[in-house]
Amino acid sequence: MSDVATSSAYRSMRKWTAIGTEWAATPKLYERLGISLMVAVVLLLSIATWLRPGYNWDMLAYVATALENRIDDPVELHAQTWSEVEKGANEHDLYLLRESQPYNLHQWENPTDFVTQLPFYRVKAAYIAALRLLEPVTGLDKAAILLSILPSLLFAAFCLYWLKREDALQGALVLVPVLGLADYLHMTTLATPDMIVSLLLVVATYLLLRKRDLAACLLLLAAVFFRPDTLIQIFAVLIAAVLFGWRKTPFIVTFAAAFVACLALSRYGEHPGWWVHFYFSTVEIQNTLTGFDPDFSIMAMAQGYARGILKTLTNENWAELLLLAIAGWRLLSISGKAKGSRFHGLMFALVIATLGKFASFPLPEARIYFPCVAAMALLLISAWKPRFEHGGPAASSTRQSQG
Repeated sequence: MSDVATSSAYRSMRKWTAIGTEWAATPKLYERLGISLMVAVVLLLSIATWLRPGYNWDMLAYVATALENRIDDPVELHAQTWSEVEKGANEHDLYLLRESQPYNLHQWENPTDFVTQLPFYRVKAAYIAALRLLEPVTGLDKAAILLSILPSLLFAAFCLYWLKREDALQGALVLVPVLGLADYLHMTTLATPDMIVSLLLVVATYLLLRKRDLAACLLLLAAVFFRPDTLIQIFAVLIAAVLFGWRKTPFIVTFAAAFVACLALSRYGEHPGWWVHFYFSTVEIQNTLTGFDPDFSIMAMAQGYARGILKTLTNENWAELLLLAIAGWRLLSISGKAKGSRFHGLMFALVIATLGKFASFPLPEARIYFPCVAAMALLLISAWKPRFEHGGPAASSTRQSQG
């Protein structure tokens, strides 16, 4: 009886092992796992952000800028700004916004100096317009939160669409953790235009890959009105068009239009200029911009770059992800999976755009480089087409031949 029982148990084990092996060899399983992972992460993140949003200092500045068109008095503008933010912020949020740093405390106590900071934010004209558009329905504080959540949902949906079109849905299992390392999760919780810009630039990259240049150029130009430094990415694409033999006219026209738009935004927003902004953000923050006009200094510039490099290497992941992307680009090229002037031209443009953004303004925050890192990840995963099923592509072809 013992031998019979052992034999029966052995046959049963083999049966279930065969079933498990067959189950693990099903491509659809891993595609569904990838989709489920992306959907679960973005939905949970969106719900958490709506219920418990992050009230960062930038939200205050954007809300104040949105209110400027109806309030001229600095004291009244300051009071109304705080009134809007206090609708949803709890005591801990308010402490962080008001008293966590000397700069915050000064801005809380000095309305006139607070208003001098707003030119840095006025240049994001399309984002301010979007806040004002949503204000009657949601209020400005909730509008700022929605303008991170909604683009985040659309961004995730488009990533899955891109991978589906490239027969690389299993790659979502790789993409989600890469996006997490690139700061996607944090970006969704912040009241900034960065998630909108990321959506526009990733869609534009896909359209360029598909050679739909006019539609892509419109999105690139639109992104300038949310973040003027998108001009750097447009210039990078123009360089790629020249070097890789694409049709150049759409990119020349787009760059020229974006350059003019940046000048107009700077003039309209009364932006103090590149050097003042560079010094303020990378060398020494200023409580007021009134009378602030530092002389240009090579030493101060070097200090700004040193600070940016140090904080990037110690606090952020985008530089390491950039190196991994370059390595992946090379490996896929050697293996023959990376083909075509569009793929190589876009990878080149995204690499130099990332470096160009840091070179022009050495801010360490990953959210600034996220659009380029995310687009590179999608390009590489689409070319790689990872397969997690048991036996990989060979198993799939064997099952088809047996059918």
